Amino acid sequence: MQTTIGLVEDQALLAADLIEKLGLHDEISVVLSARNGVDLLDKLIQTQPQVLLMDIEMDQMDGIEATRQVKRLYPSIKIIMLTVFDDDQKLFDAIRAGASGYLLKDTPAWKLGNAIQEVLDGGAPMSPSIASRTLTLLRTAPDKPAPPRNLAEEANLTPRETEVLELLATGLSVKQISEKLFVVEKTIRKHLEHIYEKLQVDGSRGAIAKVLRNGG
Repeated sequence: MQTTIGLVEDQALLAADLIEKLGLHDEISVVLSARNGVDLLDKLIQTQPQVLLMDIEMDQMDGIEATRQVKRLYPSIKIIMLTVFDDDQKLFDAIRAGASGYLLKDTPAWKLGNAIQEVLDGGAPMSPSIASRTLTLLRTAPDKPAPPRNLAEEANLTPRETEVLELLATGLSVKQISEKLFVVEKTIRKHLEHIYEKLQVDGSRGAIAKVLRNGG
């Protein structure tokens, strides 16, 4: 079964490079290409891919505002930000806008393919350097208790649910969390169901956004 992808990138050379990377995966089909957020919204009227790979810095409408608009109009579309910016504020803004993942543009082709599958499976893929920074920010907010723990107390999460939430916030997939905690994927999915219900969110993106808001 083909996974349909939309690419939003204003630089032709970078767009061509990404299309070449995606072309290495037989199960992936690029069905839409747009040069900015305005162009994207026009084209989504006719074609809605399963996943969008979204640049951030674009003219007319940048990737963060485009993400907000897409999630409002087409909430089922998953969005992975692809950027050269290893920037905390951009990361927070993108996730709060509705992005499900955040990768650097130099991500290898095989990792890009894995990230697309992860986001379809409900994960929140991030480049390693970004995931590491996210975990650090979550755990070392100045003059505050660690945000996930603080949020866990408010939402009455169990210690295991808190642990799963922390791992989810660093971009790990359900499979990676299960391997790290030495439990089956079915158990992790059940923990996530309970987490989403207690946090009153509809999935991983909402849970991570709530963690980030809690961290200020």
